[in-house]
Amino acid sequence: MKKLSLLIIILSITTFLFSQEDKPIYKHTELEIAIQRVQKEYNPDKRVNIFDIKVSNEDKHPTIIGKTSNTAAYKTLLKDAREIYGDQLVDKVELLPASELGEKTYGVINLSVADIREEPDFTKGMATQSILGTPIRIYEKKDWYRIQTPDGYIGWSQLANFHPMNKDEFNEWISAEKVIFTDFFGFSYSKADKNSQTVTDLVNGNMLRLEGTKGDFYKVSYPDGKTAYVLKSQAKPYTEWKSSIELTQKSIIDKAFTLMGIPYVWGGTSVKGMDCSGYTKTVLFMHGIILMRDASQQVNTGIPVDISRNYDNLEIGDLMFFGKKGEDGRERIRHVGFYIGNQKFIHASGSIRVSSIDPNAADYDEINAKEFIRATRIIGAVDTNGIWTIDNNPMYGIQE
Repeated sequence: MKKLSLLIIILSITTFLFSQEDKPIYKHTELEIAIQRVQKEYNPDKRVNIFDIKVSNEDKHPTIIGKTSNTAAYKTLLKDAREIYGDQLVDKVELLPASELGEKTYGVINLSVADIREEPDFTKGMATQSILGTPIRIYEKKDWYRIQTPDGYIGWSQLANFHPMNKDEFNEWISAEKVIFTDFFGFSYSKADKNSQTVTDLVNGNMLRLEGTKGDFYKVSYPDGKTAYVLKSQAKPYTEWKSSIELTQKSIIDKAFTLMGIPYVWGGTSVKGMDCSGYTKTVLFMHGIILMRDASQQVNTGIPVDISRNYDNLEIGDLMFFGKKGEDGRERIRHVGFYIGNQKFIHASGSIRVSSIDPNAADYDEINAKEFIRATRIIGAVDTNGIWTIDNNPMYGIQE
C-alpha cells in the first residue's frame, strides 16, 4: 500500500512537471514595448496612478491583462496596440473603479487619523495617513480597499477607516457646512457636556459636518452619520477659519514650532506623529494648503530657489531638500524641512527638532548639511502644480 501511494505521488509530480514544460509561452514583444511606452508617458509615478497592465504569456493571441485607474492611458494603449495587431488584440484590462463597488466609489475618512498601507496587509509598510473629513476615491476591494487621497496618493485601507458613498451622498457631504478642529488633540462628546461619554478622539485639521450649536459646543455629524458635540474653544466653522488664514514666512515658522518634539512616525501625516514630508504637509494644511505626499514629489513643486551660492538666496519658510545624485545623474531626494533663518532648519528626524547647516554650530547636522541639494518656495506658488488650497483641490469639490 505504501509503495502504491509513493508511485501515485511520483506520477503526479511527473505529470505536473511535464504539463508545465509543455505549456507554451507566447512572446508579444511589440505589445510589451507599447505598454512600457504608455506607462512612461502617463504613469511615471506609480504612487498617484494605478497602471498594473502586462502582456499575457499564456494566450496565443496578443492579450493585455490587468487593471488601471487612468482612462487616458488605457485608451492610448488600446489605440497603439490595435494599430499593431488589429482585431487579434484581446483586451482583458479592468478599468477602475471596479464594477463590484457599484456606485460607492467615493468616501470620506471617518477616524481622527486613518492608516493607509502599501499593500492590503497590516504587516506591510504604512504608505501614508489621512485625517477625519478627508474625501477619497475608492478603486477596488479585496479584504481591504484601494483608495486615493486628495494629494493623489494611492494605498490600501480598511473599511473601518472611512465611510463609502455614492456620488450624490458625497456631493451632499462636500457642500455641507463644516467645522474644523483647531486644537492639537481633543475629543467629541455624546452630549453638550465635556463630562459626558466621549465619541471619538480628534486631532488638528479634522473636519465634521456642522449641525447646530448648543451652549459652548458645536453639534456635529461624522461621515457615517453619527452625531457628537465639540467644544467651540477647540474648533471653528470652516469658512471662518479659512478667512482667518494668512500664509507668511512668520506664520509658517510659528506653526512649524508648535509641533516641536512630536515623534517621527514613518508614513505619519498628523499631529500624532509625522515623517519628514508628513511634517511639511501638516504645517501647510494648518494654512489650508495641500502638498504632495513625499519629499521626492514636493521637490518638483513651488518656486525653485537658486542654491548655487549655498544659503544666500534662502528665505524663511522655504522647503529644503536633502539627498544625493546617483551615477545616472538623477537626484534621490530622501528628506525635507523648513528653513528658519540663520543657517538653521526645522524638520522631522527622530522628533520635530531644529538643526543647523553651520559646521560651527552646536546643533550642526553634518549628514544633511552635506546633502542639501534643492530648495523651493511655497509662498507665491499656492494653487500651482502640486500645491492646492483645500477649496481648489478637485477632490474637495462637487463631482460631476
